Amino acid sequence: MQTFKTLFQQRINMDGEVTFETLPMLLQHFAQTIPFENLRIINNNKSLLSKEGLQKKILIRKEGGVCYELNTLLYYYLEECGFDVTLVSACIYDQKSNDWSTTGNTHVTILLKHNSEKYIVDAGFGANIPLAPLPLTGEVMTTANGHFRIKPTGDGYTLDLKLEGRDDDWRVGYYFSEDNRITDMTELEQMQQIIEIHPASPFNKSPLLTKRTTDGLYILTPSSFTQWHNGVSVKQTIGEEEYRMLLQTKFEMKGPQ
Repeated sequence: MQTFKTLFQQRINMDGEVTFETLPMLLQHFAQTIPFENLRIINNNKSLLSKEGLQKKILIRKEGGVCYELNTLLYYYLEECGFDVTLVSACIYDQKSNDWSTTGNTHVTILLKHNSEKYIVDAGFGANIPLAPLPLTGEVMTTANGHFRIKPTGDGYTLDLKLEGRDDDWRVGYYFSEDNRITDMTELEQMQQIIEIHPASPFNKSPLLTKRTTDGLYILTPSSFTQWHNGVSVKQTIGEEEYRMLLQTKFEMKGPQ
């Protein structure tokens, strides 16, 4: 039987031992092979957040997931590789309401410590993923997806971003504190329940899928397909048949399982 580590590396098409220096490459591979998607939530089919449960869902069935699935999967892998990692909860800033999300701390991210320095590693922030470890010092990191920084603020930090081709100015992605470490599986399950049933959750309304490409991004909903290519977007209106086809051809998924 193949190990979790082997299945993970096969899933993201990356060989060899991962090091801190190769984490950006790992994050790019992850983003280009594992979609951010909420199909199980829409289908009222709960996923298990244990290492075995996520292995079955994402590595074997080749589904994607939302933050508490994607970042928890990555956390298990990095921990197995010997990294000093901790899961941390965060509160998303709602750009539409111009306020913090009423669902509270329901975003899950990874705090990584390397050579006495601390970083945020996030593979589960939808189209907003940084694609590189972000130091907690405020240093701006530039990747194919834009500019990112972790800004100290009060007793915590904000992840700020300026996406390539989409943002003219910096905006806040989410707020977190090092004190909000997730130490028990029940905490993850509580977040999962809120995201699945809370009226303010954006992920229990309609199917949404995003996935990075080598030079851009795919965004798919039942009514539209958007392709970002070198900072330029093309959006087309689609019907049910096109949606099913794109689900398979662009995201390599069969729909709700």
